[in-house]
Amino acid sequence: MKNLLLGLIVVLSACSQPDELALYKTNLEIAKNAIACYEYPADFETFKSLIHPDVKHQSPMYGQGMVGYEDVMGQANFYMGGFTNVTFENQLWLPGVDTTTLATDGSVRVYGTWKGESISTGASFSVDSYHYFHIKDGQIDFSGDYFDATGMMQAVSASTEEEEE
Repeated sequence: MKNLLLGLIVVLSACSQPDELALYKTNLEIAKNAIACYEYPADFETFKSLIHPDVKHQSPMYGQGMVGYEDVMGQANFYMGGFTNVTFENQLWLPGVDTTTLATDGSVRVYGTWKGESISTGASFSVDSYHYFHIKDGQIDFSGDYFDATGMMQAVSASTEEEEE
């Protein structure tokens, strides 16, 4: 009887846990939509609707660290307005995990390669990246980008030969 009661408690507690796979799948669609906003043609308004007003975001820009909503919007506007023919290739989407328990927590992460061209110089870029997304109330409220933003900017800047002429 004791084992039956213990088994019943385990089953009931498992049923009361949120379905992390379903949560991941829901959040995966939100994260994919946010990434797609950067691809050609860029969609700033949809991106804006996916970002929580209290967002905390790890910026890829040197020295910026964790930024808030206004900086996220500024960076998105910079990338969406400054580049064309942007694609996100070799995507590898994975569930995120709680860093303490290592259990899936509904968050989303992705590895991939951004490619595109600078509108101002016509120079192309290709940069490997890693992004993570935590979702609250259907919007991204905690996220981060890891890629060589400085190297990307150097790759698309006017060439040294053009500057010497």
